[in-house]
Order: sequence, then structure tokens, then C-alpha cells
Amino acid sequence: MANRVKRERRFSKRMQIKLLALFGFVLLGLVVLLIQIAYINVTKGNTYAKQVLSQNNYDSQTLVARRGEIQDTNGRVLAYSEKVYNLVLDCKAINEDADTYLEPTVTVLSEYFGLDELELRKLITDESTASSQYQVLQVKADDEEQYLTADEKEAYEDYIDEFADVSSDDLSESEKLEKKYRSLVTGVSFEEKYIRHYPLGSLASNTIGFANSLGDGIVGLEAYYDEQLQGTNGRIFGYLDEDSDYQTKTIAPENGYTLVTTLDVNIQEIVENVIAEFDETYGDDTDDGTAKHGAANVGVVVMDPNSGAILAMATNQSYDLEDPDSVIYDWYTEEEVDEMVDTVITDEYGNETTQYVSTLYDLWGNYCVSDSFEPGSTYKPITIAAALEIGAISTDDTYYCDGGEYVTDTEIHCDAYPGAHGLETLEDALVNSCNDALMQIAAKMHVSNFLKYQSLFGFGQRTGIDLPNESSGVIYTQEKMNEVELATCSFGQGFTCTMIQEISAFCAVVNGGYYYQPHVVDKILDEDGAIVKDNSSLLLKQVISTSTSDTLKEYLESVVEEGTGKTARVPGYRVGGKTGTAEKIDSETGERADGLYLVSFIGAAPINDPEVVIYVVVDEPNVENQASSSYAQKIFQSIALEVYPYLGLTATEEITDSLLAQLGLTEDDVDQIDSAESVTTFQAFDSYGNLYSNARVVDGEVVDEYGNVIAGAYIDEDGTVYDGYMNAVSTVETDDSSSEDEDTEESIATNPDMAVPLDENSADDSDTTLVDPTDIADEEEE
Repeated sequence: MANRVKRERRFSKRMQIKLLALFGFVLLGLVVLLIQIAYINVTKGNTYAKQVLSQNNYDSQTLVARRGEIQDTNGRVLAYSEKVYNLVLDCKAINEDADTYLEPTVTVLSEYFGLDELELRKLITDESTASSQYQVLQVKADDEEQYLTADEKEAYEDYIDEFADVSSDDLSESEKLEKKYRSLVTGVSFEEKYIRHYPLGSLASNTIGFANSLGDGIVGLEAYYDEQLQGTNGRIFGYLDEDSDYQTKTIAPENGYTLVTTLDVNIQEIVENVIAEFDETYGDDTDDGTAKHGAANVGVVVMDPNSGAILAMATNQSYDLEDPDSVIYDWYTEEEVDEMVDTVITDEYGNETTQYVSTLYDLWGNYCVSDSFEPGSTYKPITIAAALEIGAISTDDTYYCDGGEYVTDTEIHCDAYPGAHGLETLEDALVNSCNDALMQIAAKMHVSNFLKYQSLFGFGQRTGIDLPNESSGVIYTQEKMNEVELATCSFGQGFTCTMIQEISAFCAVVNGGYYYQPHVVDKILDEDGAIVKDNSSLLLKQVISTSTSDTLKEYLESVVEEGTGKTARVPGYRVGGKTGTAEKIDSETGERADGLYLVSFIGAAPINDPEVVIYVVVDEPNVENQASSSYAQKIFQSIALEVYPYLGLTATEEITDSLLAQLGLTEDDVDQIDSAESVTTFQAFDSYGNLYSNARVVDGEVVDEYGNVIAGAYIDEDGTVYDGYMNAVSTVETDDSSSEDEDTEESIATNPDMAVPLDENSADDSDTTLVDPTDIADEEEE
């Protein structure tokens, strides 16, 4: 058989071309791909690197941001966050070699922290927890905070590492065993967190508020400035790089900002102490565990009229910021609280909650900001200031009070009813707190002008104070205010406002006419102390002229010296202010309640150049006759006696024994006041014809400037000072004016037909056209 020749296979030329083309195409694709990869690496490398860090996450740990401090105006800390630690056990790590790690870990934790060995063993070995990497250990008694302090954590770490850096040659046999034993402790770590502290307890609680265990602000400044206080958590990322090496990346936390408030702890303490004394005096003794309460509500605001800064703000519902829930037992018995817990209600937003939770939030609220009421006669200075400003009245006008006015077919009484004030000047109208004169003044203003200035002074709208849940109050609109409503609102009944609205408006009346933004936080600082925001002295507008303001200051001083505010006099100081006694409405009937009143006093000092304004409201005082502003005036006076000297206000007036007697004060009550010495001087002859140019009254005798008694001069029973020639040369206060004080105390006449506030505020802010007060055809008659 012939040998078969094996034919050599060759690629045809056509196939070679195809293969070459395919190779070139693949090569070109690779080149394009490499170029694209290089381009992406250059342009978006950082972006994708960050994604790699997150996607290749191997381990991570949150770095908790510290919540910012809250300080008073002098830097005293009102709230701060303390770094603490949870003791955490990784059972899985121990069980990876239980024979080696279990005994040392259990023994050390038991000995150092006093933990139960059996409980620890069960936790580590039980099927339900053996694989757990996160078990928080309870290291303290049930009634204590379950956190370790930084010092306690450091002490434990020092204990574990006690022999770590010591050579075995330098250790005894027992120490060597201890070193080895402690080195085998496994799975123990510390979880960092912060807890909130309020070092001054309940002080300024309604204003500061509190944050919960999660670090969220619930009420007060803590809630309003929650975002600024929170800060931003950081994180440590662990990941495997391209070489499978473990790497970490740390993003540092940004701690929260610090709030520097306008509050002054010293003034705040004075205010709260006086409120507590009032509660103690007028509150009922009970055997049910609740606290004494002198009134349904007591509110006090102290403000700087030249900046809008709140120096103090307090109510009779203060509570322990470290234990806020406990406040409910100050007002309700245990049985009532238990019933609240079981009672489900629907809140104003349509959400189901319990009566207990709803009541707590009410008690945590701030009466000075969130509750609105009819202010009463403290509004009268604002009506008069507005009327003077638009030229509806003048300082030369007179008014006749006959006990009230018939407005259309409605009889509205003056507080003097069934008596009357008779003929009065404009100043008399305010000094006597005459409703009749105020109704006549409002009629001259007309509805549009009245509402215009009510809005300019900030009523019917939120002031914008930096506190949560501010109420706007309720005022009438142009369409809904008629003659009766206008007459009633002129003396502070028929509309509602908050304490912060009233004091802000009053400050504008006495500071030259300037309306400042009320505020509690002065500055916001970062953790390095740099100013992030400055809230101080935000002037919003001028509502009246300086001359109008000067006139009102004179009138307000007369109210205190001669009128319804005499109980609020502060020895040594020139005070101007206004009393208020408002009839309340029965919430069930919607009509005026018989015997229920809200009384108040607002005052500024020194009235010629005010530096501080104090506003006191007592809602339904716990007394038989509620219709007396003296309760608010006495609170005002007690606060002022301490606050004025503290603020460095100069006492310019003489403090006499007769004045102290009239006010029911002693020398001990005014010993901190450096009063002016005998500022009232006069000319007087003695019985021999000698003239003394600087005569004065000291301790009930007429003396010269050296204290020598002037012959023949004497003081009559009515307080008139006569010289030796029987000339009336001066007057002094006499001790019998205590009965006069009762006569000038603001009384209240029942007015069941007064207008009541609207249910809701539907004021049209665009309707602010001014009407010429001299226009004969006013809008009420059209």
C-alpha cells in the first residue's frame, strides 16, 4: 500500500485577513477601554473612591456629637451634656475560644463591676445571646443611671493595663499570673454617648425646656434651637483596600453650638423666689401630696426696654428639668394621674394620645408665651398713646365720667360705678383707670385707627420671640368690630394677648416709641467661641414719637404715685406703671364669669429713662375677692426691691419712715438700697425772721441743712409744712395715707354685656388704612 502523503493545512488568505481584522478590532477595543479607565480615574476617581469606601465597608463606629451648652448672660451654665459610656459585651468574640476567654472575662467583670457571675455566664453561653456582638451590661443599681463616667471608664482601662507595660522580670509570680489573666479579657468595649444635665434644677425650666434621652429637644429653648444645639455626628469607617489591608477613615463630629441667653440667673432666682412666697402665702394646705398654688397661673417677665432682651421669665409651673414628669404630681393626686394614664383622647391635630401625656405638655408649657388672655387696664396706656399719636386727642382735653357709657343700646360701666370720676384731664383718666374716658377716647380714634395701632404695637400677631408655641392672641377685624367692641377693647377687654405681646408693646410706650424684637438668646457661638449669630437689639420699628412717649411716662409715674398703682411703689426709685383687673369668661357658658378675674401690674424704672420693665400677671388668685390688682403689685414690688439694686439703678428718691409704713415695709426690706438723702428742700423763715434757703424735713421735724431745728416751723396733720411765719412752704407724706391707698386701688365694675374675644383670629393684615379722626361721618355711622 502506497504511503499516503499528509497534506499541510494552511489558512487561506481570506481567513488570515479576517483573523487580522478581528485581532485589530480587539486590540482597538482594549486601547479604548484603557483610555476610558484612565479618563474616569482622572475625572471621577475621588467620587468612586468614596463609593468604594462605603461599599467595601468592613466596620464603622459613630462618633457622637456633643449637644451645645445653654448659658445665662454672665456665662453661667444652664444646660450641658456629659460624655458617658455603656459597658458593652461581645459574646460572639468570647465564644470563638470560650476555653481561653470565658473565665478571665467573667471573673474580671464580676470582681471589678460587681456583676453576678452566673448571670454573665448565662448571657455569654445562652443560645439566644451567644452570637450577639452587642449586649449592654447593667453595671449599677436599678435606681441609678446605667452609664459609666469618663473617670470610671479610665479607671477600668488602667486596671486592665496595670501590668501591660511592665516587664515580667519585674513582676512577682502572682503579678505575672494576674497580667496574663487580665490580658485574656475579651469582648469588652465602651459605647460613647452623652446625657443632658441641668445644674440649676428647676430654675427657668419653662424657658430652658429639656431634651430627651435621645438628645432631641422637647420644649423651651431646647426645642426651638434643637437644630443648632444638636451638632452633626461623625464616623470612623473601617474598610479593606485593594491590597486587602485594613484601613480607617475618620470624619470628626461637629459639636452643637452654644446658646448665650439674655437670662440673668440672679434675677431669675429673685423672681422665682417671690412667686414661691406668693404660692406659700395664698396656696391651700392639702393632704393629697400636691403642692401649694396661690393662683391658677402666675407669670412674670423682666425685660430690658432698650433691646427687647428677656432678663427673667417665670411661672408658677416650674419643674425639675432632670425629672420633668414629676411636675404632674404637684398639681394632681396619684389617683388622678392613674386615671389620666388610662384615658385616651384625640389631640388638636387628630392624633390619639393619653390625657397624661397631654397634661404633661400643658404643664411643661410657658404661660408667658403660649397662653393668651384679656389684659385689662394695662392696655390703657397703649390706647392713649395711639390716640395722641394720630391727633385724635390732646393733652389739654378733658373728659366727664358719669359712671359709664351707653354704647348703642349697651350699658358699659366704668370701674367707679355706681360712683363716678367726674371731670378728668387726660392724665386723670389714666391715673384713675377710668373706663368711661377710655371709651370716649376710642370713639374719637375710630375703628380703623384703633386696629391700625393695635397691629403696630404687635397685637394679633406673634412677636417672633425665640421660644416655641407662641400664641398670637385674638383681635377684632375691621368687619367685626363695631361700637361696642371698640369701646370694650379700649380698656383691654374683648381681645386677647400674651404676656410677651403686652410687655413688648409697653416697652415701646416708655422707651421713646421703639419696638424691639423680644428675644431670649443673645448670641450663638461655635465650639471655638466664635459668634455664629448675634440676636441682640433688633429694632423693628418706631410706633409712636418720643414726645408722645415722654407724655405717657409722666402719666404712668402719676399712676404709681397718686393713682391705682400706689401699692407698687418702690422706695428710693421713680416708678411708672399701670394696674390691670380683667373680668374673665366662663369657658362653659361663653359669658362673663361672676367673681373670676385676672389681675396684673406692669411697671418701668427709672421712669424718666427706663432701664427695666417688670410685668406680673396673677390669673384667678386663690382668694375670696379676686378683683384686686394689689396681689400683682406686691409681687412686682418684692421683685423690684431686689432687682433694681442688683442692676445698679441709682436710687434718687428719699426713703421715709412714713412711706415704709404706708407700704408695709421695714428698714430691713430696703437695706440694700442706697437712697438719696433729703432731696426735697425749700425756703423757710424761722419765728425770728431768719431765712433758710435749704430747709428740709428730717424725722418729722423741719431743720436747716445742718440738722438744726428751725424755730416755729412745724408739720400739720395733713402733711403741710409751715415755717415760723405760718407760710405753707412744702408738703410731706403722712401715715394716714394707707386708707387713701385703698380708695385709689383699682376697683372693678361688673360688665356682663362687654364684648367677648373672637373664637379665632381672622384679622386682615392688609386692611390698615388710617382714617382721619376729625372726619364727622365715621365708619360706625355709615
